[in-house]
Amino acid sequence: MRIKNFKRDAAILEFMNGYLVNTCDSAGGIGKLEMDILKVNVQTVALSTLKVAFVENLTLGSKILSVSATFMNSPTYVQPAISALSNFLKKWKIPLVISTEKNFSTIQTGMGIGVVGFAEKLRIGGARPKYGVYVIGAPKVGEEVIENAEEVVKIEDITNLMNLEGIGEIIPVGSKGVIAEAEILAENSGLNFVPEKDEEWMHKSAGPATCAVFWSKEFPIFKGKKIRRIGWLK
Repeated sequence: MRIKNFKRDAAILEFMNGYLVNTCDSAGGIGKLEMDILKVNVQTVALSTLKVAFVENLTLGSKILSVSATFMNSPTYVQPAISALSNFLKKWKIPLVISTEKNFSTIQTGMGIGVVGFAEKLRIGGARPKYGVYVIGAPKVGEEVIENAEEVVKIEDITNLMNLEGIGEIIPVGSKGVIAEAEILAENSGLNFVPEKDEEWMHKSAGPATCAVFWSKEFPIFKGKKIRRIGWLK
C-alpha cells in the first residue's frame, strides 16, 4: 500500500515491517557535449544528480539499499561519471546498476538516478506548534552551484544534522524554493508555516538540493554550513 497522507518527492510503500522508499532525479543539457547549455564535467553532474535522490531518501529515515543510473550517452563518454558514482557508493557499501546508450550517438548529456531505501520508521511530521523552521545551506542553481560551492549543503552535512538531538523532518529544497518546502514541512505535521521574513532568495530554485529546510525545537548548534531561522510552526 502506498502512503499518501504527506507530501514528499518520493514513492513510499508499506513493506514487511517498514517502508520501501523510492526517489529519483534527472539532469539534461549539463555536461561537455556539443549541445550542452552548461559546460560541466560529467562526473560532477552525476554526483550532483545522485545527491538529490540520495538525500531525499536518506532524510525520510531510510537505509539506502541500491542505486541505479541511466545515461542517454555512450559508455566511453560517461565512464568518468560511472567511476565517480561507484567510488562514492563504495564508501556506503551500496550496489550500483547502470545502463548506457550503445546504439545511437548523442550531442547532449542526459541522465537519471534512482535510489531505493528501506525505513523501519518514517522521519515525517511530528512537529509541534512554536517549533522553529530553519534552512541549512543556500539556494543555488546553474553556475552558482560551482561558483559558491562552500555554501552548498553536502550529503555529510545532512547526515550530521540528522544526528543532532531535537532535529525533526528535513526536506531537501529543489526548484520549488525554500518557502514552498517550508509550507510542505508544516503541512506534514498538520500545522501552518509562519514566515518571519520573506526575501527573494527564499523563492528561487535550489537546483540540485543545495539547501534543505527542517524543524527544530530550538536553534541547533551546528559546525559547518550556515543555518538560518526563517519562521515557526503554528
